[in-house]
Amino acid sequence: MRTTLCLCVAVVAAAFAASASSAAGSFCDTADDKVLCGQLVGRAGTWAEAMTNALNGVQKQAEGGKSVADTVAAKLPAGVLPQTKDAIVSTCQWAYENVMDNVKECIEFVKDDPTSAIKYHLSSVSYSDCTEGLSEFSLSVPEATQFDAEMQKLSSALLAVAEKKP
Repeated sequence: MRTTLCLCVAVVAAAFAASASSAAGSFCDTADDKVLCGQLVGRAGTWAEAMTNALNGVQKQAEGGKSVADTVAAKLPAGVLPQTKDAIVSTCQWAYENVMDNVKECIEFVKDDPTSAIKYHLSSVSYSDCTEGLSEFSLSVPEATQFDAEMQKLSSALLAVAEKKP
């Protein structure tokens, strides 16, 4: 009896996990990083749920970029000209705000997007303006580069889910 009960529980748990995984998989089958996409989508049953879950997950992860944007100035070499430093710092702050604004816009677009602007905004979930600004002056801030790479992966996952919009 105990073995049968354990076997039944294991079968039900496996079936539930498979159905949750296949639901995420259907929204993430074109994602470059299917595992990341599946983690963002979670157990969504509809496209709107999948997109909202993914956007909320990206928003939480992107919030960590505020500390990156806030510390760029301190990470620049001492010899950087003040006007160059100001330009880089403002660009990195703007790039962070742009990431957050685009994610917030897209959350609204899940509910109402008559012009299909969500894909445009999702492709703008990037911190590359900061890293490109740094490279223009032959400078690098590893934390900014890492955050940009993370945002690119997250943006790619979001775009994969957006492609499944009915």
